[in-house]
Amino acid sequence: MKHILFTADQRYAVRIPIVVKSIQSVHPGTAFHIHLISDDVSDELKQKLVSFCEQYQYEFSCYSVPDSLFRDAPVNKHYSKAMYYRMLAPQILPTHIDKVLYLDPDVLVINPLLPLWEVDMTECLFAAASHTVEEGVVNKINRLRLQTSSIYFNTGVLMMNLELCRNAVSSERIFEFIQKNGQKFLLPDQDVFNALFGERTLPLADEIWNYDVRNYSQVFLRSSGRINERWILRNTAILHYCGREKPWKEGYRYRFGNLYRHYERLSEIDGWSLP
Repeated sequence: MKHILFTADQRYAVRIPIVVKSIQSVHPGTAFHIHLISDDVSDELKQKLVSFCEQYQYEFSCYSVPDSLFRDAPVNKHYSKAMYYRMLAPQILPTHIDKVLYLDPDVLVINPLLPLWEVDMTECLFAAASHTVEEGVVNKINRLRLQTSSIYFNTGVLMMNLELCRNAVSSERIFEFIQKNGQKFLLPDQDVFNALFGERTLPLADEIWNYDVRNYSQVFLRSSGRINERWILRNTAILHYCGREKPWKEGYRYRFGNLYRHYERLSEIDGWSLP
């Protein structure tokens, strides 16, 4: 059984079945357990998600966040409780799970995920990809801003070594760090992750495991044309529709929008009805 984690509010939880359908399409016969951490998904939507997953023989679990875990959390217009959910998943998910793959709800899985579970994470809390170039200006600025030495990771796709995380990741440490350093954050949850855990995160190839569709031209040029659309469709496991523009919205202008809408339609054929 492989475990997949989402954190989402009501608005984004309705996108989870499209991701689930894409997972099922490239993993026939593989058993998955889908987990959702949320504090505002309706009972009606939860039941619909359970029913949708059951048709593929997937288990589905939804977790209400315990108030006690967030008693001392800095919360304001910039730091909602939801910001912490993925980082504190080791304290929320059942203790028998040793690894879980966290996915943002705005991704598609188009090639097998299973090699991720074979990655050696003996000494690492997380495995993640970066959307920045190692020696690029953005990465250098982030290192200076956060006083880190690791590359700046994107947290939209995270393989979590829960066995190690349960001892190394604590709510107290996270909340204290935000209280002291919150004024310097640009992307709060991602900045906190990189500052606290970047040194214990295993780098993954972004063109395989977390491909930012907005960066098609840059990646194409950087690879001298090798990483083109055909290469991506044959090799990339996870497409990530980062940023404000989403393929389910009118006027979407980046690549692979039609591919997303194709999986959206397949999920409808399998019984999912979008609001």
